Amino acid sequence: MKRFFALFLVALCVGAAYACTSVIASGRVTADGRPFIFKNRDSSDGTHNSLITLKGAKYRYVGVVNRTSSSSPTSMWYGHNEAGFAILNTVSYYFNSATSKANTSAGSLMKRALGECATVDEFEALLHKTQQEGLSVVLSTNFAVMDSLGNVAYFEASNKSYTKFDANDETVAPDGYLVRTNYSFTSPYYATTNHVGEQRYKAAHKYIEDTFAGGKIDAVQLVHELPRYLYHGDREVNLWDDVPENYNDVRHTYFSNYIPRYTSVSASLMQGVTSGEPAKTTVSWIAMGWPCGSFTVPIVITPSMALPAVVRRSDSDYKSEMCSGSLELKSKVFSVQHNGTLSTDSIDLSKLINKRQTGILQQVMKADAVVCERGLPLLENFRAGTASDADVAAYYEWVDETWREFFDAAIKTGEYLPGDVNGEGLVSGADVTALYNKLLDGKRVDGDADVNGDTVVSGADVTALYNLLLQ
Repeated sequence: MKRFFALFLVALCVGAAYACTSVIASGRVTADGRPFIFKNRDSSDGTHNSLITLKGAKYRYVGVVNRTSSSSPTSMWYGHNEAGFAILNTVSYYFNSATSKANTSAGSLMKRALGECATVDEFEALLHKTQQEGLSVVLSTNFAVMDSLGNVAYFEASNKSYTKFDANDETVAPDGYLVRTNYSFTSPYYATTNHVGEQRYKAAHKYIEDTFAGGKIDAVQLVHELPRYLYHGDREVNLWDDVPENYNDVRHTYFSNYIPRYTSVSASLMQGVTSGEPAKTTVSWIAMGWPCGSFTVPIVITPSMALPAVVRRSDSDYKSEMCSGSLELKSKVFSVQHNGTLSTDSIDLSKLINKRQTGILQQVMKADAVVCERGLPLLENFRAGTASDADVAAYYEWVDETWREFFDAAIKTGEYLPGDVNGEGLVSGADVTALYNKLLDGKRVDGDADVNGDTVVSGADVTALYNLLLQ
């Protein structure tokens, strides 16, 4: 249903342009029967993302914010509350005019909704009221909302109107899921303006169609894979089809308008509840920071409002440890210079993925699997009411330790390691073969073949390598 209301066009707050990829799904098409809303967040100004907890007019909630020292930031960019309500958005360019990208009120409206709303209907009423009252609101966005009753929908909202797309309505979402990037189908300028993010829209559909092949969507699998999906929707290129040999096999590769991008700053899937489960057991699966350089952690609201230290906003620099670390890892991938300037649409693919499985993304996925494997039983106990606040806190402490161990190892990848002839990040028997190949037939082998450090690769390095292996 579309409603039109008058309002004054005075901005509530100042914001920057955002570009994100989102998916919503009805519980009727998910593997566990729980609905979800998903967002890979891109931001032009909010590089440093972190989690905070707040108490609104009615409810406590957890949400993602840009770097800020405020105890109560003006905007939230996604989150969920203790009533089981969850919300996110993607900016929709060219909704109010053929040139305007302004969307300065979405973050503040989402913050208010998290503190006040328990249902999708309540959010619709809030949106209706906000527009009807003619407050200083600037909206050009696609809101995704979900509640503990199983309702899940998009609201394509401009300054003066909105249209609801219900994922449970088979006439609206015949496949039970919907995708939105950075344009709205109900915009009066839809036919005449650029559909920003259409490449990512196509890629998200392809991922779901190929991965789940018409079957049930596994939400946990999706949140681990979709923010790191290396398929380009327009060019129909999958970067996994031609992978570099190892971490040192430099491969400059075009990398623009994939779902993960230079501007990707976090990702989350908010997973609802099934019939009979408490609303408070809603979960936010969050990859804080650049998703290809950070792993995914399940977040729930407990009485103590505990959070993992590595994703929580720091009291000192107002950043999160995981986000900051992911940006360091990202800098290894985005290392291509053009005329002395860093290229944000080119990467060294070998640092991201390679045949030796030492790419940063490959290391992330291994760690991700471990964090998920340990987190899923905890979530089941939490939903059943048998996991205590202390159990959740203990898991978060383990997550903190795991992230720090992972980061310490990942950031050192590619550093000088005598004997790592094949460049796989460790010294093993495979390096002996690689060294003999280099010495005997001149085969090119990347890595640290000068084992003894005498600046010459010779038979003496074979002896040095054997000595290393015997230690």
